Amino acid sequence: MDRASSSVVSHRVLYLLLSLIYVFLSFLPTQSAPQSALITQIPGFSGTLPSKHYSGYVTYDQSHGRNLFYYFIESERKPSEDPVVLWLNGGPGCSSFDGFVYEHGPFNFEAAKTKGSLPQLHLNPYSWSKVSNILYLDSPAGVGFSYSENKTDYYTGDLKTASDSHTFLLKWFELYPEYLSNPFFISGESYAGVYVPTLSSEVVKGIDAGVKPILNFKGYLVGNGVVRMINSMVTLLFHLHMEWD
Repeated sequence: MDRASSSVVSHRVLYLLLSLIYVFLSFLPTQSAPQSALITQIPGFSGTLPSKHYSGYVTYDQSHGRNLFYYFIESERKPSEDPVVLWLNGGPGCSSFDGFVYEHGPFNFEAAKTKGSLPQLHLNPYSWSKVSNILYLDSPAGVGFSYSENKTDYYTGDLKTASDSHTFLLKWFELYPEYLSNPFFISGESYAGVYVPTLSSEVVKGIDAGVKPILNFKGYLVGNGVVRMINSMVTLLFHLHMEWD
C-alpha cells in the first residue's frame, strides 16, 4: 500500500472512531444539577447523607421577584431511574417541610437535650427517598421560604397557584434535565386535595400543547385530601362533636 492510500485509510479510521465516540456520548445522560444548590451538611446530623440533597430557589417571575423554594432529595436506590415525586402539603399555607420533618423525609428528629442546643437527626428507615427522588415545594409565594418582592402576589387563588407551580416545574426540570425521562408524580395531603389535581391539570394541558420541556407525567397521589370545603367543614364539625361528647 502506497503512502497516499495509507493516509486515506487512516483518515477513514479516525472519522469512524470520532463518529462512534459522538454516538456514545449522545446516549450519556445530561448531568447539570446546579452544584451551588448541593447540600453537604445538615445541622444536628453527624453522619453521611445516603444520597445527594439539593435546595434553593426558582425565580418564576422576574418582574415581581417571585421565588419558590424547593428541597430535592435524590433516591437512595437508582436516582437515574426511580420516579420523581413532587410533595405538597395543604393548609392552604402549610410549608411542605411539614412532610419533610414529620412524615416521609430522610430524618427522624430527637428533641434537643439541653436548652439552646440543636435537635439530633437520625436517618429515617421509612423515608420515601429510599425508592424515589423527592421534591418538596413551598407554594404559593408567601408559604414557607417562598417569597415575592411584590406583596400583592400574596393575594392568590387555587388556579393561580396551579399555574405558578407548573411554571416552577418547567424551570426546575431545566435546571435538572437528567430527571426529565424519569416517571413524574405529583402528591400531597389535606388541602393538596385541591392543589394536586389543579396542578396535574395544568401539567397535562402543557404536555398536550407541546410546552417544553415535556414532563414524563404518570399520575398523582392524594392522602386525606380536601375535595369540597363544605364537606370538609361538616366532617370537622362531626369530629368536634364526637370529641366533645
